[in-house]
Amino acid sequence: MSADTCIVFFGLRYEVRPDEIEGLELRSDARVMAARRVGLKYYWGNFGGLEEKYLLFIGAQLGILGPENAQEIKFVPSEVQDLFERTRAKLNEALLVGEPSLYFQWQPDV
Repeated sequence: MSADTCIVFFGLRYEVRPDEIEGLELRSDARVMAARRVGLKYYWGNFGGLEEKYLLFIGAQLGILGPENAQEIKFVPSEVQDLFERTRAKLNEALLVGEPSLYFQWQPDV
């Protein structure tokens, strides 16, 4: 059984096309392979519920909130700033372009 969650991620977010899902499932997606090569985390899934909106996040996973996950997350500003800087450097090393952002993304259980 699963439940609604909210992921907290710093990095890049991509909308996933239907033809990209198999590559994500097999971990052969070029973005995922680049992320893994430099030690970045990734998370993907259906964030649209019944409307099926798949998203891929690459960077630093700060937490997952929900009934089956953490109930709270604490951030120490100096530690988070350091994590953001290291994540930016690794995204550059992986040649993944874009402006990293802090995401709080709701993921309904379907």
